Amino acid sequence: MNLQDAKILITGANGFIGGRLAERLIAEEGARVRGLVRDVGASHLSSPVQSRIRDYYSQTGYSPERDSTNASPLQFVTGDVTDEDAVRRAMEGCDAVLHCAAMQSGRAHLDEYRRVNVGGTLNLLRAARAANVARFIHLSTINAHGIPPPRDANADSPLAYRGDFYSVSKAEGEHAARAFANANGVPLVVIRPACTYGPRSGAWTLTPLARVRRGARVLVGDGNGMCNAVYIDNLVDLILLALKNDAAIRHAFIGAEGRGVTWREFYGAYAYMLGGKKLKRVPRLPALAIATAFELLARVRGYPPRIALSSVRFYSHRVVFDISHATRILGYTPRVSFVEGMRRTAEWLAANGYLDSRGKAMK
Repeated sequence: MNLQDAKILITGANGFIGGRLAERLIAEEGARVRGLVRDVGASHLSSPVQSRIRDYYSQTGYSPERDSTNASPLQFVTGDVTDEDAVRRAMEGCDAVLHCAAMQSGRAHLDEYRRVNVGGTLNLLRAARAANVARFIHLSTINAHGIPPPRDANADSPLAYRGDFYSVSKAEGEHAARAFANANGVPLVVIRPACTYGPRSGAWTLTPLARVRRGARVLVGDGNGMCNAVYIDNLVDLILLALKNDAAIRHAFIGAEGRGVTWREFYGAYAYMLGGKKLKRVPRLPALAIATAFELLARVRGYPPRIALSSVRFYSHRVVFDISHATRILGYTPRVSFVEGMRRTAEWLAANGYLDSRGKAMK
């Protein structure tokens, strides 16, 4: 698929992954991006890309308020993936869809997760079928394989439909997407991202940094559980390869790097940035006992447990996800090392005031 002047719909385009996709599609591929977002004001788009868009307006005399040609490299439609009218308006005239939006956290019932992560996905697929898009890329999660995952976890490993509400609903959403695409001829690609970190990441950059800073117990056991960390631009590389390569259609790919680091190494990078703070740990058996109690209470109340068994297992399993399927079909090789990714992350954190004078970048 040729991306020059192609119109790409990104759900969650002002989020972490969606925002970086929008930046690179505009800056590197010459594509035009339409973002379906719930709040236009909350944006993860970097200052350079926002400047590039402003320059476009200045040079061409373009005014988004008077746009009748859809000429802007970046547009937003305000709405939710569960809103059929908003989805239809956002999909109109688009060549491809990158579905990044999802309900990821919150004290909500499983049915609410399903409403967004299953129902919203099917809503988009119905609109994509009507628009006859050339590609629909659905972002799932490696946790769809279960926590812990199978020892030889790879793109062909079965989905598990167990664990926290997010993981269960994403597995169900992926299953529903595949069934719909197969029945209706939608050119679907599934990508299951791992723990995606980097500049502007909330879950895997700002939150870990804050936890280490306040002295939270971030390690389970000895901290040698495996973190399948993926730097944001490595994940975006994979998504762009899947978008441009027709061989990707009907396949699923693991959005990881195939070179897991331990949680001690992952959190240790943030501790290093904070001047060498000591990492705190919790023994695995007491953690499992506490999580079991919270799980029992959660079953009564119908909400996610404050400490989940799946979380303890997530931080202690030793599985490194196999990415050979993406390498074989798409030629994907992660180009940013863990050390380089953390160095770039540290630079961004320092530039944006998240590190004090002791903050250091990875060497």
